[in-house]
Amino acid sequence: MSKEAAKIPDHRPNNGHKKIPLHDAIMSGLAVMHLKYPSLLRFDEDCKEKPDKLNNLKALYGVEQVPSDSHLRDMLDPIETRYFRKFFTSLFSYVQRSGRLKQFEYFEEGYLAPVDGTGHFASGSINCQECCVKKPDSKNPQYYHQLLGMCLVRPGKKEVLPLAPEPIIQQVDASKNDCEKTALKRLLENTSREHPHLKLVLNFDDLYSDGPTIRLVKSYNYSFIMVAKDSSHVSLYEAVDELDARDKVSRYEFTDEDGFKHWFRFVNGVSINKSHKDVLVNYLEYVSVSPKGKKYVNTWVTDIELTEESVAKVMRGGRAKWKIENETFNTLKTQGYNLEHNYGHGKEHLATNFANLTFTAFLIDQIEQLACPLFQKALAAKKSKTALWHAIRGLFDWFLIGSWSDLLKAIIEEKSICIKGLISDTS
Repeated sequence: MSKEAAKIPDHRPNNGHKKIPLHDAIMSGLAVMHLKYPSLLRFDEDCKEKPDKLNNLKALYGVEQVPSDSHLRDMLDPIETRYFRKFFTSLFSYVQRSGRLKQFEYFEEGYLAPVDGTGHFASGSINCQECCVKKPDSKNPQYYHQLLGMCLVRPGKKEVLPLAPEPIIQQVDASKNDCEKTALKRLLENTSREHPHLKLVLNFDDLYSDGPTIRLVKSYNYSFIMVAKDSSHVSLYEAVDELDARDKVSRYEFTDEDGFKHWFRFVNGVSINKSHKDVLVNYLEYVSVSPKGKKYVNTWVTDIELTEESVAKVMRGGRAKWKIENETFNTLKTQGYNLEHNYGHGKEHLATNFANLTFTAFLIDQIEQLACPLFQKALAAKKSKTALWHAIRGLFDWFLIGSWSDLLKAIIEEKSICIKGLISDTS
């Protein structure tokens, strides 16, 4: 990340000559998010009160000079958010080169990739040029930021791999607020450009299951699985029922080893609606009943061919959409990453840039959990991520650290002082 941060052009006059390098501000911001600091002020105060922390920032993040909290905001605010995309492509390339991307293979048609939107800022007074606005002409306008996320997942796998999120922000010369569907166009364009050979099966909720969105997805040669509720797909359900009355719809059911009953109704090649008769989808209706009688019901449309052999796999792929809601967004909001915390709003791009740095920190942790044996052992030793973050911060705050390997070894061994002396007590 340090190398990519150094490539981001300095927006200041004379390229910030004789000032704190922009690289150091960016990496300081990433350190705040990666170390799960509750505020920039706390980070600033710790750096001033604990001088050895500056050595740790240099060893772990390549930071030579740390700007104050207010100066850090001023330096990050004007940076165009698009420059942070390289963080994600660089990290993703590592996963590809290491061969670990194969762990996410599920469909022959491509990697399963849920897409969904989430908010990360809302206020009745604080705002910037990128804020979308609810009730702009009222006495109490509401300002907000959202983003559209995409991540690679695999049913049964804990880790997720987020790609660069797409900001849902006020667009230049736009008469209306930005929205998820408009952001999706940018997300797919950017993803296709940055990962031209990456085959994807995009997983959406009901908001996206319409003719224009399906055409958009297929224009990039991506496949899809979309929730299709009866309330928003009346003609589709009617068409399936008509085919069912003519014995053109298939059924399949089984009971698994845990006693869950699974029931499927499916048919291939049905028009998504009357307005887009040429947009054909494959319809999958699913019901499961637990041994205790708890029922789950859902319906999806997809372009993956449905057979008795494939319906269970497609169903599990459809249900995996919760991984972007729970394993990604909920984790970012409740497990130390503070996605919704206002570290500083700025006037230009600051709020969006902080959200991108938070996602970058999350991706780094996911890759470490996926690929780093020391991280895995440290997590097992602490039994929870919250405890692991606390241990990492504790060592970072109070000991001189030579490298990430030494820090993680100290956590695994539950010792304050590494045998080799690469971590030493600063007292």
